[in-house]
Amino acid sequence: MIFDKIIKNENGVKLIVKESLNKNTNLLLTYFNQNCYSQYILHSKYRKLIDKRFTVYLDGIGMYFALKYLGYKSVEKFNASDFNYSLFDLFAIESKRIFLIGGDFSEKRIFKKAKTNCVNIVGYLTGFFENKDFENLINSIRSTVPHFVIIGMGVPKQELLAVELSKYITVDQIICVGNFLEFYFGTKPRIPSILRNLGIEWLFRLISEPKRLWKRYLLGIPKFIANIYRLKKLV
Repeated sequence: MIFDKIIKNENGVKLIVKESLNKNTNLLLTYFNQNCYSQYILHSKYRKLIDKRFTVYLDGIGMYFALKYLGYKSVEKFNASDFNYSLFDLFAIESKRIFLIGGDFSEKRIFKKAKTNCVNIVGYLTGFFENKDFENLINSIRSTVPHFVIIGMGVPKQELLAVELSKYITVDQIICVGNFLEFYFGTKPRIPSILRNLGIEWLFRLISEPKRLWKRYLLGIPKFIANIYRLKKLV
């Protein structure tokens, strides 16, 4: 079952990233939340990648309560965006070279933020590139020799790209971050942490982007709850 392999606390994820760095081992890392579970059920290719290729960690209040309800132990409440902020702090401390894919940011915005946070961003490509640009992307990554490739393009597109990239580049660590880059570079706001801790960030996002997100939350959350309830009866 997918829930068995989910890393259920933030320190566990950090340890895996650090171990991958220290031992120079391959790491395909992504998060898993309520929307990811919906995609996991719907898309067989994504499901196979999550089951066989990716290291996966808990993301968000919905998945936290689902895991607790299903009887898993040592489950902690945290989310992917908060973890990714700490990850970028680690990049700065360890002086790691980062190649970013996702969003649509100006170079001025990217390198201003990089300078402020002491993060060594060696390359960037918008998340709206076309298939014909894939070879150029490969060449850019190879020429900049990053330690990490960070992909923020949404599920399951980012995971599919991560695995495809892994066939052509020698970068050992590829991490999927969803819309985190938009938060990091300030093109989308986040609510204060005290409110995020209450588990209502999804509501803020729904109000901010109702046209794009209403199906994910207004239809997706009830369906997710129903699926978890059915699973509980089978366990």
